[in-house]
Amino acid sequence: MRARDSVRLIARREFDEGIGSRAWRASVAIQVLVVAAIVVVSIVTSGEDGPSERKLAVAGPQAAAVEQKARGSQDEYGIRLEVERAADPRAALALVRDESVDAALVPAGIVAAEDPDPALIALLRSSARVVEGEARLESAGLSPAEREAALEPPPLQLAEVEVGEGEGGEGLAFIGGLFLYIAILSFGYAIASSVVSEKSSRVVEVILSAIRPLELLGGKVLGVGLLGLLQLALIAAAGLLIALPSGTISLPESTPETLALVLVYFVLGYLFYGCLFAASASLVSRQEDAQSTTSPILIVAIAGYIASTATLGNPSGTLAQLGTYLPPLAPMVVPGRAAQGALPGWELALSLLIMVASILLVMWIAGRIYQRSVLRFGTPMKLREALSLLRS
Repeated sequence: MRARDSVRLIARREFDEGIGSRAWRASVAIQVLVVAAIVVVSIVTSGEDGPSERKLAVAGPQAAAVEQKARGSQDEYGIRLEVERAADPRAALALVRDESVDAALVPAGIVAAEDPDPALIALLRSSARVVEGEARLESAGLSPAEREAALEPPPLQLAEVEVGEGEGGEGLAFIGGLFLYIAILSFGYAIASSVVSEKSSRVVEVILSAIRPLELLGGKVLGVGLLGLLQLALIAAAGLLIALPSGTISLPESTPETLALVLVYFVLGYLFYGCLFAASASLVSRQEDAQSTTSPILIVAIAGYIASTATLGNPSGTLAQLGTYLPPLAPMVVPGRAAQGALPGWELALSLLIMVASILLVMWIAGRIYQRSVLRFGTPMKLREALSLLRS
């Protein structure tokens, strides 16, 4: 059997086992439900409440004139007035005291309880000034058209200019970094668990009687990676299918490019970390020993996620630029910088080149360790002994 066919066969076995696993299906279902619940809660809690209903008592013709003017401007203040006519100022004051209304307009001014709504008071005061100004202009002999031109001049012109991604870009960068961190670790540990499981059950001996260790490693990494991509696609699709039709989220213009980079760097980051997880897991024969050998990889991945969050506020800073060229950090830092429009093209190209070269090196190292340790059982292999396998 050719090496390519062996890798494809192992990859298909890993993929089919994952799809057929109740644990995997349950995990995907739970994650989809969690994402859907988060989106639904966000939609419900972020909806517009509409204008605030405010009850107003009015006593006297002057107060009625102010109330009529206030009705014309209430939308600008986010208020919907509900007016109750009072027979006299004393009756209006009684309505305020028994909390039947929020405020009252009387000839002497505005009457309100303690801590009145600032928007309501601002609306009434502004309307009162307009009414008073109209009265003075009328007494000065100005026509209605002249009074309107004096009191309501044309609004200032608004010009919009294109700016950076802003908060939308930062939010997308945070989600992308978190998404990659969780995905890389989840599927990296899935590879480690599969390697240790086959080794502890001695199934690996049967498999390696038909194919080479490197073919087994390549197929395992490929199969789990395809399963991971399917899982990510299902979760992302569930969230977008609920959120986008509601119109409650606004994606920045860089979204397509950022999603493409998230996909590219997921594949690169997964290959980088996946090979490391497979090599480290091949050093032990029991699941309980796997944590000790994979802990250093976990620490590096955590450092990458911390670096991605630290660069959100300063995507052009020294840490962000350094993380762009360091393979353990780049998968989580680069998409975040791109989402904020702070990643020059030459830096992206150099980062991809370094990432690919590093993956090839890691694959070579992991392949040699895996090939020489996967059939060794018993006491977990020490780091010095594992490094010596590279020279043998």
